[in-house]
Amino acid sequence: MAIFSLNHGDISAFKLLFSLAIMYGLMSMLSYSVLHMKFVKPLGIDAPLDKFSEARAMKHLRVLSEDIVGRHEGRPGLKQAADYIKGQLEFLKDRANSNFRLSIYNGGEALVLELLSLPHELPHYCRTTNVVTGMMRSLVLLTLAARPSKRIVQNGIEVEESMVNGSFNMMFLGHSISLAYRAHTNVLMRISSVNSTETDASVLINAHFDSALNSPGASDCGSCVASMLELGRLIVDSGWIPPRPIIFLFNGAEELFMLGSHGFITTHRWRDTIGAFVNIEASGSGGPDLVCQSGPGSWASLVYAQSAVYPMAQSSAQVDESFALLSAADIFGIIPGDTDYRILAQDHGSIPGLDVIFLLGGYFYHTSSDTVERLVPGSIQARGDNLFSVAKAFASSSLLRNASERQYLEFATDHERAIFFDYMTWFMVYYSKRVAAVLHILPAVIFLAVPIILRPRNFGLLSYCKTYFDFLKGLLQHIIAILMAIIVPVAFAVVRLLLSGPAMNWFANPYLAFMMYVPCSIVGLLIPRYVWKWFHLNQDISVQKMSREVPILFNY
Repeated sequence: MAIFSLNHGDISAFKLLFSLAIMYGLMSMLSYSVLHMKFVKPLGIDAPLDKFSEARAMKHLRVLSEDIVGRHEGRPGLKQAADYIKGQLEFLKDRANSNFRLSIYNGGEALVLELLSLPHELPHYCRTTNVVTGMMRSLVLLTLAARPSKRIVQNGIEVEESMVNGSFNMMFLGHSISLAYRAHTNVLMRISSVNSTETDASVLINAHFDSALNSPGASDCGSCVASMLELGRLIVDSGWIPPRPIIFLFNGAEELFMLGSHGFITTHRWRDTIGAFVNIEASGSGGPDLVCQSGPGSWASLVYAQSAVYPMAQSSAQVDESFALLSAADIFGIIPGDTDYRILAQDHGSIPGLDVIFLLGGYFYHTSSDTVERLVPGSIQARGDNLFSVAKAFASSSLLRNASERQYLEFATDHERAIFFDYMTWFMVYYSKRVAAVLHILPAVIFLAVPIILRPRNFGLLSYCKTYFDFLKGLLQHIIAILMAIIVPVAFAVVRLLLSGPAMNWFANPYLAFMMYVPCSIVGLLIPRYVWKWFHLNQDISVQKMSREVPILFNY
């Protein structure tokens, strides 16, 4: 007698389960590689100068987070960080002034030359010599006076340190807060072509160099500052002439309720020129550099979707302020924190922009463990490649407008946000909310149409209504199951918090979260299924009645 036997159906079921286990295992490995940036190769210190290098950015980061101690308000480290940043920007400025990039346009053809030690004022004839030494050869180009078909463009770099003062009110976690501040330091750099003006629409790249109390601030936000310094170096060395000015804002007071960005956007002479911005932040030690917020409107997110080298974005993370409500999918508004994005795009600036944030390893955020060694390799490389590509796209866009132009064209501005998300950083899915309305209503239409399409010919009105009632009960069962899948883990977490000591040891060990909360969630999903057995469907009852009546009919 066989103690354990399997029929054909059991064998097929085990084959299916085994196939699903392999599939989910492969998917988990792929997801892990994407989250930990295994697909990005960091470039070394000797990488070509026209490429963003994570190793060069890491040199800045080690100075900011290891050599400089305490980048907090009131500590000497904050002033030392500002001096270091300004010194690096002045170095870039000197390099650009002694190594001009000229773009000579002649009838639509462009020739880019590097000129060493060229006087600021060009003579009536232009004698350009690319002086090289060693194994490189000399190139001498003589041109006559510039004709109407020719024009010369060169990079101009302005560097300044500004002290900001001001006051404002804000709502934070449902509370009204009044803030007043003075003598906070911002460091700025503006890269532009010589034929640009002070009022030209510009692109702002923003990050803060202060850190949380008792934290080295390697990721938050030393990594952001290091990325910007390397990005500035890349613009100078790559030969790219920005068609619109690029402004780098290193603000020194973000941790104190975004005071640095508020001081810039309310007092600085360049504030009204900002046509788009990218705010760089970190609430983790690396991983995907996720676009968590974008707006106002959909233009900024569209530019990102079209230009990002490694698209990493989720529209589900942002608050839809057009209705002043938190939608079911929007989660950023319930997080107890804010970034400079709020100041620039919502409260004071109304400037189209992106909020780009490191999220992986959030258990190191604002702690003494936020060190250089915790950073995920490849994260800064992917961020830098994206920043350079997105900055070029913003600066080249015909829709980049300064404050006065945006105000004049307010009626023509699209204020509706789009729906977007990336797939494994390979590509982005992007569509408007109007398309989203169709896509989201379509399942409901199919749900209502299926009983009509699949009903037998002899179905009467009563049977039709019963079928719909069964559909609604099935829908209700799924809704309750989803709610129970949330409630049961939360209840388990509360009980565990009351009965055990370590409150969040799972936060630093994600596998513990899976072991504790995934089984609870599955139990919650299954509860309605077993409870629902006591409530028969109308179709089941009708089938039972028909099965009882069939023998009687055959007896006649």
